[in-house]
This record gives sequence, structure tokens and C-alpha cells, in this order.
Amino acid sequence: MVLYVVYRAPIESTARSAIPNRLKELGCQQLHRAFWKIDEKKVHRVLKVLENNQPILLKRLREIKNPKLAKKKAFSGLGSLVVVTFALPKGANREKVTNFLRRAPCIRLRRSVYAFSQKHSLYEKEPKLVDALKLVNFIRDIQGNVKTISRVVIVNTASVERLLQETRERVEHGVADIVSSCKEMYKKAHTGNDYAILRDRFSRIKRRFLILKKIAAVYEEWLKIDFSKSIMRAYHALRKVNSVINPA
Repeated sequence: MVLYVVYRAPIESTARSAIPNRLKELGCQQLHRAFWKIDEKKVHRVLKVLENNQPILLKRLREIKNPKLAKKKAFSGLGSLVVVTFALPKGANREKVTNFLRRAPCIRLRRSVYAFSQKHSLYEKEPKLVDALKLVNFIRDIQGNVKTISRVVIVNTASVERLLQETRERVEHGVADIVSSCKEMYKKAHTGNDYAILRDRFSRIKRRFLILKKIAAVYEEWLKIDFSKSIMRAYHALRKVNSVINPA
């Protein structure tokens, strides 16, 4: 059985450089800055080294695993994943990469390491969204180094719970940003600002909302997270602004 581990690097530069050295001493193979292939017999020693760095243990299987719910409807497994790791070339526009990833219903394992569902049909329904293949092609187009590992599952349950929470926060942050922008626009619309400028900005915010709505729908089907109340909050904020800048 092939095992991998990914971790969040410490802020301190000394500790950041010490961890790779200790993992190499254990015979681990570095695939990315903080993504390693490890010997199954040394799992406990590896996790001990990384105990303060939120380690995520993964294993590669031959069969495809579906996401699953525990008996009390708690989410207990993300199912089989496609992990994409990449390193950007020098001088790359990181903001462009960040904006591209905003259209990706995925799970961030750490910086430059993202996990997508192995279930391709989730992404085929929404062609405007980014799946693993689109991310790989995008990184290659900007001359970055990219690798993929398919059919992997997360082993440690605590990591699943943390990643789900971070995914919720990602969507909620997107909603909060849209609502905040709408409130600002609503105030400006009542203080004599140019409506043509406001309509242009409103169109851009609306596009962000539509993408976020599609992403939330994928998460709901994949991870069983209900974002309906949050999405409606953003929708009502948009309607309020639209009623002022585009009166009937």
C-alpha cells in the first residue's frame, strides 16, 4: 500500500528546514515542498515528527471509494480524490492563479496542494468550474511544474473534519465578501454616484455570485454541506442593490 503525507509548514524558518531533513532520515521521498511519499512501516514515526503541523495521511487504493456518512449523518469520508500539486515558475502572477482557483470546487490540503473529487461527473455538470484536469493544464500553460496522484483517500478522520470546516469557511467568506460589496454599493447608489459605474461593478459581483453558487452546489452533492441559507443571503443582497441601480 502506497502512503503519502502532507503537512502545513511552520512559520519559523529553522523548524521549516528541520522537518524535511528528519523526513529524509526516515527514508521518505519528497514529491512537493510539504508532500511526501512514505514507508508504511514508518507511519507512526513520521506522524510524530509532524504532530504539530496538521499532518494529513493519505493512501492510494486500486478501487474508487465514494464519500460516506456515519450512522448519525456525520460526514466520515471524502471518498477517492485526485491530488494536484504544483510549483509556479519565477515571476508567475500568483493573483491570476488565485483567481483561477476561485472557480475550483476542491479542498485545499496546503498551499499549492489541492484535492478534487475522483467523481468527474460532479464537474461535468458545470463546465465553467475548474476540475483537476483544467488546473493541471492551466499550470502547464504558465510553465509551472505540476503533478497529479489519483485514487487516494484521507486516512486520519481528524484531518477530514478540519478540511471540511476550512471548506465551509471558504464559501462563507465568499458570501460575506459579496454581501459587504453590495452594502457598499447600496450606500453609493443613494449618494449620487454614477449609476453606469455601479452597474458595471454590479455585473462583476453578480458573476462572482453565480460561480460561488455553482461551487456551493458541487460541495453540497460531494460533501453534503448545505449552503442554501448563505447563498440566499448573498442573493437578497444582490437583489436589494439591483432594485436601486436598475429600477423597473
